[in-house]
Parts: sequence; structure tokens; C-alpha cells
Amino acid sequence: MTTPSEPSSLSHAGRLIALDVGDRRIGLAVSIPPGELILPAGYVQRRNRRADITAILDAANNRDAVAIIVGIPYDAHGRQGEQAHKIQSFVRALERAADIPVLTIDESYTSHAAETELRQAAPDEPPSPGDIDSAAAVAILRRFVAQHGQG
Repeated sequence: MTTPSEPSSLSHAGRLIALDVGDRRIGLAVSIPPGELILPAGYVQRRNRRADITAILDAANNRDAVAIIVGIPYDAHGRQGEQAHKIQSFVRALERAADIPVLTIDESYTSHAAETELRQAAPDEPPSPGDIDSAAAVAILRRFVAQHGQG
């Protein structure tokens, strides 16, 4: 199957996998075509770049993903800070290893929104960091589909 290169057609072409890349974990989410259903898909515990990329590519392959969407944190002024530069470096390494497109999107405030949503859903149970990371990946993928899903 040929993977379309246009972001607007990806959500209709197949499953997308989104990443919320942190220093300790990488949250995962997956979309079910044509992109309306987006589900948390766990997280990868960070070890080293090679192992992390292998785990992500395995997760993408196991879910038959046609693209990987990575959230990049921008500040309130739309600039990239130190964390964004680290993630951009990770994205470049992931692009070299992946045989599907790797795209980025602004992930500003998704972790905070995800944690708030999880706390409201279960006020008596504090969410685990892994649950927050996966929920943030869901928010990243929702943002991508909202911006590019009208293919």
C-alpha cells in the first residue's frame, strides 16, 4: 500500500500513532480510520535512543500505522525551548529509522489538559504518569486530525 505524503489524507489512509515524548516516558495513542476514534495506547519507558526508537517502530508496525505524529512543545510565544530542541533531535533520528512518514505538530499544553481531564474523570484516583503521557498523546493526535483530517 502506498502511503500518501499529504497530511490531510493520512487520517483516511490508515491508522496513525501519536507520541508525547518526555524524558522518562513516551506516551502513545492510535487512531482508527478515518480518524474519528482515537485511543490511548500505553507508553514506552525511556531507556536509550536506539531502544526507544525500536519500541516506537514496533508499536507502529503492530498497529499497522501509516504515519507517526510527534508533539513538539512550543512556549506561549510559539518558540521552541530546550525540550523542543531535544524532541526535534529525536524526531530526526526517528525519521531516519522509519519507513513511514514522521510528522510533527504543536503539543502545547496537552499534558496539562490530559491530566486535568483524567483527574475530572476519576477524582478519587490520581492518574499515573503513564496514563497522563498516553492521554497527552491522544490530545496530540486529536489536534493533528482536527487540523489535517479533512482530506
